[in-house]
Order: sequence, then structure tokens, then C-alpha cells
Amino acid sequence: MRGARLHPLYFLALAACLASAWTLGREWEALMAPPAGGGMLLRAQSSGDEEEEDEDAEEQEYTSRAKHTEKGTAQRIYKEGGELKAQYHFINFNKDRVSVNFGMKEPEYRKYLAGYGYADFELSGLRAWRETARGAAWKKAYAESGKAAAERAIADVDMEYETRLRALLRARGLALRAGNLVECDMPVIVKRNVEMLKPLALAFSRIAAERRWSEENLIGGVLSMVQTAIRYKIPPTVEDGLHTGGLLPPARTLLSGWGDCDTKTGLLASILGNWKGIRMVGIAVPGHYLMAIRRLPGKGDVFVRYEGLEYVLVEPAGPAWLDPGTVGQATTALLAGKDGYKVEPFF
Repeated sequence: MRGARLHPLYFLALAACLASAWTLGREWEALMAPPAGGGMLLRAQSSGDEEEEDEDAEEQEYTSRAKHTEKGTAQRIYKEGGELKAQYHFINFNKDRVSVNFGMKEPEYRKYLAGYGYADFELSGLRAWRETARGAAWKKAYAESGKAAAERAIADVDMEYETRLRALLRARGLALRAGNLVECDMPVIVKRNVEMLKPLALAFSRIAAERRWSEENLIGGVLSMVQTAIRYKIPPTVEDGLHTGGLLPPARTLLSGWGDCDTKTGLLASILGNWKGIRMVGIAVPGHYLMAIRRLPGKGDVFVRYEGLEYVLVEPAGPAWLDPGTVGQATTALLAGKDGYKVEPFF
């Protein structure tokens, strides 16, 4: 994991502020319901080479030692009539060949992208406001009540600055963490994208109804697409002047055709979040990110416990074709490592 600290003077008051049962056929549609200039901490970056894609050896360790990408996987990203479109062909775990489509109109897509990442000028403007507000607050409080009151007024300004900073970051899919570090806020990103990806989830529902898929087949279908049809590639940390946190938002992942482990996790969770009863958590380990689904583990399944319940691990990264409950050796070692893992409930 790589990161850089925002200057500590910007956070004088930091301490004070931190005080399933599913039914096939026609019932599928009814079940689609979405739930009501600083540095970055970049989690889930398995390689420093942004151009590494499916051949990235280190990421292969998170999924499988042997390449097992299924034949029959393909993608087509194109523009048609003012709409950006993506078409994916892949093979489900039950060997069904599947094709799905996703699209967004260009103005809608541009507005969507503007909701992720921040520019240096935005933080500079916020800092400029703080300095001006500090000066005014000190002058007024000192003249009226002396030095102690002026110091309290400065602290109030700093608290307001941090409130505004956190709000800005949250609005862009980011979060300020302990140690003045900024990282992608996966639960926020997932919740925000459930409704956006509802058309794709409905497409999977129709396929499941037509082919009489079980719940396991449905989850496997979405997972297979994310693992094998979305290419593995690490996003840049800064793109077009925006600090992104090294993650592509889900709709962009679909319309670009690539992403890394946390990017793919966000996509998978945002699609699956459209079905009632699915409970998911993100799993952050040093240098890697994956997720887990609430269900009783089968024999040999790798799982974690959260609030007394078992969650079966899922590896969205690919390009290997791994069932829920199966993870690579590197992930197993990280989960058992001295740093442990962090659980982030998505809903």
C-alpha cells in the first residue's frame, strides 16, 4: 500500500472531530430493490506498473497459481448514437455462455465521472477559506474576550474546515482516515452505484429466469463476468488532474473494460446489491481488496466471521475463474498475517 500524509497543520482539531430466499420467474423483477493537493492511501494495489493487465504475476497469486481464464470470454466497448456502450461475453461457473450489455448517454456519463476524485484547486480553495476564517475569528475573539477565546475560535474554524473537507471527500467517493490519510470509501461507492447498475442486474435476472438458475448460479454469473470479462489493470492515482485514489467507479469500469481488485470488488458489490437479502462486506488486507457474502460456508470454503455470522470470501480480481469460497494462496496468507484484515459492511 502506498500513501502520503496531508499536512498535519490542516488538522489541529482532528482528535476532537473523531470523538435468502430468492424466487425465479416473474418474481425476479420484484426482488430488485436498492437499499434505502493531499496524498492518498492506495489500498489494493498489487503492482506499481499501471500497464500490467492479465499477465500481472503478482495479482495472479491472489486468484490462482495457474492461468484458468475460460475461453469464450470477450468484450466490446463502443460508442453509438451519443451513447457509450459495453458488451460482455463470458462463461458462468455452470458452463453457460452468457452475454450482457450496459450503456450510458454521454452527458449522463460525464456527470457521473465528475462525482469521483478531487482536484488540487478544490483543496487549495478550502485551505484559503480556512486561513481567511482563522484570521477573522482570531481578530474578533481576541478583541472581545482575549487570547483564550481567540484560540477557541481558531479551533472552531479548524473543526469546520475538517467537516467541509470530509464532506468534499465523501461526495467524491473518498474518506479521510486516521493519520490524515485519504482512501477510497468502498461502502459509499457501492451504495451510490446500486441504482446506477440496476439495468445490468435486471439483465442478469432475466437470464436467470430463462435458464432456471439457482441463487448460486446467479451470483456466479455476475462474478464470472467481473473476474474474466473485465481485464485486470491498475488505475492511475491521478488522472486528468483528479486524485482518484487508484480506483475506477463501477460504471466507468464497465465502459472501460478493465480494473484492479478493489475496482472489480466495487463493481461486483454494486450489481449484487440490487437483490434483497444479499449481505456483503468488503475485506481489506495489506495490498489487496476483496469481499465476502453472507451465507453458511460449505466444506472447504474460506470465510470470515463478522458480528457473529459467517461470510464466504469472494475474489473478484480475476483473471482466474474462482468460485465463492475459494481464494488464492497470497490472499490466504494475508488474511492470516500479523496485520490481519479489516471488514467494511457495504449495507
